[in-house]
Amino acid sequence: MAASSADPGSGSGRSASPTLVLVAMTLANAMILVDQTAVPLALPDIMDSFGIGSALVQWVLNGSLLPLAGLLVLGGRLGDLLGLRRIFLIGSVLFGGASTLAGFAPTFGILLLARVVQGVGGALMLPASVAIVSAAYPKSARGRALGTMGGVAAVAGALGPTIGGVLTSTLSWRAVLLVNVPLLILTVLATLRSVPADQPRTGKAHIDFTGAGLLSLILVGLVFGLAQTTVWGWTSPGVVVPLVVCVVSAVLFVRRERAAKNPLMSFTLLRRHRNYLGATLSQGLAGVCEMGLGVILPLILILNLGMDPALAGLALIPTTLPMIALAPLAGRWYDKAGGRPPLMAGFACIALSGVALAIGVGHDTYLALLPGLLLYGIGLAITLTVNDPVSLDSIPDSDDGQASGVSATAEQGGGAVGIALLYALFHTVYVSNLLDNVERAGQDLPGDTADRFRDSMQAAEQTGLNYNSFDPDLQRYLIPALHASDTAAAVTFLAMSGIAVLGLVVMAALVRRPPAEDAPDARTTPITGGSVPPNTIVGTVISGPGASTVHGPARDPGTTM
Repeated sequence: MAASSADPGSGSGRSASPTLVLVAMTLANAMILVDQTAVPLALPDIMDSFGIGSALVQWVLNGSLLPLAGLLVLGGRLGDLLGLRRIFLIGSVLFGGASTLAGFAPTFGILLLARVVQGVGGALMLPASVAIVSAAYPKSARGRALGTMGGVAAVAGALGPTIGGVLTSTLSWRAVLLVNVPLLILTVLATLRSVPADQPRTGKAHIDFTGAGLLSLILVGLVFGLAQTTVWGWTSPGVVVPLVVCVVSAVLFVRRERAAKNPLMSFTLLRRHRNYLGATLSQGLAGVCEMGLGVILPLILILNLGMDPALAGLALIPTTLPMIALAPLAGRWYDKAGGRPPLMAGFACIALSGVALAIGVGHDTYLALLPGLLLYGIGLAITLTVNDPVSLDSIPDSDDGQASGVSATAEQGGGAVGIALLYALFHTVYVSNLLDNVERAGQDLPGDTADRFRDSMQAAEQTGLNYNSFDPDLQRYLIPALHASDTAAAVTFLAMSGIAVLGLVVMAALVRRPPAEDAPDARTTPITGGSVPPNTIVGTVISGPGASTVHGPARDPGTTM
C-alpha cells in the first residue's frame, strides 16, 4: 500500500506550526463542548420565546446530541478516507452555518433543524481534530499535546453553564448560539494556515453508510427508550419498542461490520489492540460518569441547597480546576509510564468521589460536597486526558480518524446513555421515596396535586428553590421531597462509583505500556479488514516524501510490558 494517494488522512507532512494546530483544534473542541453544556441554561427563555412546554424544549439538547453521538464514527472514517483537514473544514462550515441559523431561528421547528445540523457538523469536527493534533506532534510529545487539548476543552465545557447563564441573562438565549460564529471563523482561518493540505485521492472511497445508519439507530433507540422511562414507565410501548430497535440494530451492525470490506468500525482493530479496546471502553465509562452526573449535580445544588443556576454553575468550578492543573501532568505521566497507571488512578478517584458525594449530600451544605466534587474533577481530568493517546499510540496512522471517531462516539454515546440511565435511576428512587415519606408524615399526594408539585419543582430548577416564594399549598411537601432527593442522589452517586470500579478493573486487565520508541511501531501497520492473513501485517513506513511497504509478524503492542 503506497502512502501517496491511498492515505488522504496523512496530509502532506507534519505541520510547520504544531502550536497553532493545537490552538485551532482545542478551540474547536471547546466550542462544541460549551455548546452542549451552555444551552440548558437558555431553555427557559426558549420556552417563553416559542410558547412551548418543558418536554418539547428538551429536544433542543437531544436534537444536537443524538446526531453528534451517532455520526462520530462515520465522521472519523470520512477523515481517514477523504482527508482529515477536508472533513474538519466541512464540519466547521456546517456547525457555523447551523449556529447562525439557530441564533436567528424564527420558529421552533427551524431551531430544532439547525440543532440537528450542528450535531452533524460536530460529528465531522471532533474525530478529525484529535487525529490532526496527533499527526502534528512527534510521538514523544503527543500525549502532552492531546492532554492539553482535552484538558482545556473539558474546562471550557465545565464552564458552559456559567457562560450560558451569563449570556442568557445579559443578552438573550440567541447569544448562546451566535457566540459560536466568530469562534468558528478563527478556527477555520487557523486551520487553513497551519494544517497541511490533504493529499489528492486517486481511488474511489467506499463509505459504510449502512453501518453508520445502524449505529445511529442503536444510540437513538437506547437513549430515547431510557429517557422515556421517567415519563411512560418501563412497560410502555414507547419505551419497549425503541429498546427492541436498539437490540436488533446492534445485532445487524455487528454482522454488517464483520462482513464489510471497508467497515465503519473495525472489530479487528479492537480485537488485536488491547490498548485501543481498553481506551474505548474507558472513554465510554468515563462519559457515563461525566455527563450523567453533570445532570444530577446541578439539581442537587439548585433544589437541595437553594442556589440559583448562575451560582450553581460557579459552585461546580471545583470539578474543573483539577483539569487545568492535572491535564498536562496526566499527559506527561502517560508519556513516561503508559496508560495503565493513570487510567486506574483516574477511575479510583471517580469511585471515591461517588462515595464522598453520597456521604456529603445528606448534610445540606456545600462544604460537605466539596471533597467529592474535587475528587470527581481529579478523576475525570486524568481519565479523559489519557484516553486519546492510549488509543492513538496503539493503532496504525491510517486509522487515526476512525479511532478518534470511535473514541468520541464512546464518550458522547456513553454520556447520552449516562444522562438517561442515571437520571432514570435518580427519578425512580426519588419518586418512590417521596411517596413513602409523604405517607409516613400522615399526608397524601393525589394525582392533581402531584402534577402541580412536579411542575413547581421543574420551574424551581430554572430559578433556584425558595421556600418563601413556593406555592403555599405545596410547601408541606418540600421536606419529604428534600429527604427523597438526598436518598436518590446518594444511590445515584454510589451507582457511579460502581461504574468507576468496573472501569478500574477493565483498565487493569487490558491496558499495557505502549511499544518503546526504538521498537517496531504498531502505528505503521494498518488493519482494515479481514483480507490480511492472521500472521502477517502489511503497512507503510513514511519517512520524508517517500514510502515503503513492510511485512512482518503480527504483534499486539497492548501485550508488551
